[in-house]
Amino acid sequence: MAIVGPVVTVKTDPTDWGTVVSAIEAASQRDVLFIDSSGSNVAVWGGLTSRAAQQRGVAGTIVYGSCRDIPTIETLHYPVWAKGITARAGRPLNKGEVNVPVCVGGLVVKPGDLTKADVHGVVIIPSNEVASVAKSVKEILGKERFIERGIKEGHNLSQLLTDFPSRYPYI
Repeated sequence: MAIVGPVVTVKTDPTDWGTVVSAIEAASQRDVLFIDSSGSNVAVWGGLTSRAAQQRGVAGTIVYGSCRDIPTIETLHYPVWAKGITARAGRPLNKGEVNVPVCVGGLVVKPGDLTKADVHGVVIIPSNEVASVAKSVKEILGKERFIERGIKEGHNLSQLLTDFPSRYPYI
């Protein structure tokens, strides 16, 4: 599964899934919920929240914390990325905040930032950098296509890299 969409942020207590319910109701179609529950091992996301978000048209959910009800979520085909999986459920305290900046691993995520999540992981693009990142991605893809064609034509990768200098050292 892969998703792309603007972020609706959630800052919640590590045991509070009530704020998550408020975020689902605040989200629009194709939004992505980004939940910061401090990396907790108590679930703030599960089968019922997945079903409610899917019904609302939410694109997917990213949880810096834990999730439960994995078989139900898989049956729904609802995209969820979580730091952990647990059977421990939180409570509907509703004491957190929706659509406020959150900081996870030193990265500040703001409401409206763009996210892409897939099998490789999660990327957050600040909303004011989307155009420049899109331009860079097009450049990288063009360089990779050039190198791929060269490999198919029998050229050595090392020579292709020399022939096509890049400011991206991982290409």
